[in-house]
Amino acid sequence: MFTMFPLLAISLVIYAVMNIAMPGWSGQTLFDLRMVSGDVWNITFGHAFIIGSMGLLFVELLRATQTGTESLLNHALSVVVFIAALLLFIIVPGFGNSVFFIFLSMTFLDFMAGFIVTTVTARRDFSVAGGAGISH
Repeated sequence: MFTMFPLLAISLVIYAVMNIAMPGWSGQTLFDLRMVSGDVWNITFGHAFIIGSMGLLFVELLRATQTGTESLLNHALSVVVFIAALLLFIIVPGFGNSVFFIFLSMTFLDFMAGFIVTTVTARRDFSVAGGAGISH
């Protein structure tokens, strides 16, 4: 059951809730780091959101290598997450910024990678199972 749920949907809900509760939250400073060079690295809530979402994307890409009905449903739901994020980016105020665009790109990568990996895996499995004894 859990494997069919797209994890980036969690990030989408977090962004939407934070955007409603605290408009402009993604640009607010989370903390500053003084570098050895003397530069100050300003880390915002938006940066932290992207890093957390990248962690979820990594798990999604690992899950994309699995086959089965739950995997196909996960890919289909990932398309829904991408379409929802795309509509939010285009239509809803507060979502048209670089942080959300990077997240939108991650949702696109999630569903595309999932379908490509599943297709390649299915093609390979079909070749191995159906091509026994056939020479090319």
